[in-house]
Amino acid sequence: MRREERHAEYGSVVRDCEDEFGAEPYFHTFRAIVARAKGDLASLRSSVEYSRQAVASMPDVAAVVHQLAAFWIEYLERLEEPGPARNLDEVERHVDRAITLTQGRIAHYFETKGRVLALRGEFEAARAAVGQAIELEPRASRDHLRRVTQYQSSRIRIDLMQERARWAQTHARFRTELTEFKGQQLQLLGLLAAVVAFIATASNIASQSSGVEGIRLMLVASGAIGVVFGTFSLVNNSRVRRVAAAVVIGCAMIGAGMFVPASWML
Repeated sequence: MRREERHAEYGSVVRDCEDEFGAEPYFHTFRAIVARAKGDLASLRSSVEYSRQAVASMPDVAAVVHQLAAFWIEYLERLEEPGPARNLDEVERHVDRAITLTQGRIAHYFETKGRVLALRGEFEAARAAVGQAIELEPRASRDHLRRVTQYQSSRIRIDLMQERARWAQTHARFRTELTEFKGQQLQLLGLLAAVVAFIATASNIASQSSGVEGIRLMLVASGAIGVVFGTFSLVNNSRVRRVAAAVVIGCAMIGAGMFVPASWML
């Protein structure tokens, strides 16, 4: 019934046998399968808990250990975020335990391992694990075609997860760059406002000063503006030579305004 996905009939049989066999440790695995078949997240989480109880009673039965790992990774795949890394660590421990108990002979255990690695972002290793599952799957098994189809679906899922991870990285980088650009523009607007106010104030003071003193003041103001804009251009990754030239010229104008004798300006 499970192979044929006759979930309703499977659930009915499990419920009919509950009274007689419900106390058996292995019966938890049947409850887990029934809960998983319902499809919603809450039921899938219940299947994980039933599988936990089965593993607690039968820690050395590979199929039981793997069922917990398979249902748990399916639950994590359905979440928007896989949650704490310790969840994946625990799932991977169960998968590795199942593989060890069977001496690496069960193919679909490696497919589950690949799904765990994919959630970790280790996509190449995940593909390798799925490829190993395809190689190990017995050709004479009646489940061969179904299993291989499942493995190919996992390969496609891994590819999609990798593309989604790349897109997420690109999106995050774009958002960071956009935030930085906005900050730079705000800084530039603030600088321009300050420069405009500075020029207006300097011009007003220069108009009320004598000729030489006004020239000195305008030289100092022009040099200060050159230094400020030259330094600020570093934010926009301008060439260092251009920045150095602007700063040197600005400093020269400030020095000329402050220290050049008045007779030289006449």
